[in-house]
Amino acid sequence: MSTSSAAQPKPSLLPAVVLALSALVAGAGFGIYAPLLAVHALEMGAPEAMATAMILALPSITSLILLLPIGILADKTGRRKEIISVGLVLGILFNALLGFARTWVELAVYRTIAGIVFAFTSLYMAIGALISPPEKRGTILGFLAGSMMLGMGVSQIFAGTIATSLGGYQPVYFLAAGLTVVSLLLLLPVKAPKVQLPAMKIADIAAAWRSRGVYWTAISICVYLIGWNLMYPSLSIVLNVIYGAPPEVFSLAMGVASVMLGIGTYIWGPVVDKMGGRKTLMMAILASAVVTFIMYPALGSMWAYTVLFWIVTVFGVVGMPGTSYVASRSVRPELISVAITAIFFAISIAAIVGGFASGALIATAGLGVTILIAAVLELIGGLMTFGLPKV
Repeated sequence: MSTSSAAQPKPSLLPAVVLALSALVAGAGFGIYAPLLAVHALEMGAPEAMATAMILALPSITSLILLLPIGILADKTGRRKEIISVGLVLGILFNALLGFARTWVELAVYRTIAGIVFAFTSLYMAIGALISPPEKRGTILGFLAGSMMLGMGVSQIFAGTIATSLGGYQPVYFLAAGLTVVSLLLLLPVKAPKVQLPAMKIADIAAAWRSRGVYWTAISICVYLIGWNLMYPSLSIVLNVIYGAPPEVFSLAMGVASVMLGIGTYIWGPVVDKMGGRKTLMMAILASAVVTFIMYPALGSMWAYTVLFWIVTVFGVVGMPGTSYVASRSVRPELISVAITAIFFAISIAAIVGGFASGALIATAGLGVTILIAAVLELIGGLMTFGLPKV
């Protein structure tokens, strides 16, 4: 039987807090080794394009295939928490498999399979949208996304030191598996409302995705993120290969970038509630593009490049609460998972395109040209946000 929005239990902040704790530890489990992965792949002999693709592009391929089926399953059954739990169990397995890789091809295969886990993470945002009061939806979505980013960032800061002190990359992968276990245990007590649409038809999905608040938001953030992904997955390689930074430094730099993503998401959530999704996305994404243009003349200094990149991440992370806010307010509650899935679909496409192009562009055209292309794409994505609906 379908559960209407009127029959939902009264929203409480406690489930959101516990859900955010689970997301925070999950972020650490999925992201702690990100600064090391590309460098590890290069040391194993991987081409530059494959090395940068391992951060987000390869897992996003699998995620892209599974996002919509998982979103449909979630909206038809209403069992979003149980579906995330399955994803976390798979995350434990795939993180451990990375620790057994002996060639860059094995590393690439295991990382690609890990995209199954990425396809489940959108449901954190779907549950958050369902358990939040309407006037606090942006804040809670920002809190959830920020927690996951913050977990990634704080753990990444110490990744290089952990790898150096424990004598290699493998222990970090096994630590990631352990953190994912903790995330699963934190998720279990969360009470998520079972809002569902058992008789979902293709027409329902099409109606959700035809909403301008869904499809135009997805296209805009995709264009912006292709530019952003020309920089993010290559950060550790740029600092290591071009600027000569050791693991402790480039993992610290990437970790701080992810911390900035988390802090930025916490900041933008309440701003979205106050200003609305459209205005907030317009302002922050255009600011991100401007700072990216400024990075070009600053390439002579590693720390100038790094600090400007951190600022870009603070503005750019508006996309997570902002786009989920616009998409979730553009459809019926029973179709929230499908609507937010469209956003994550766009994010995955951007990660694939940007991730593969990043290493290849830097290797062939140089870092300066790559930065300019990234800035132009970010600017186009920012200008496209002027076409978003006012919701």
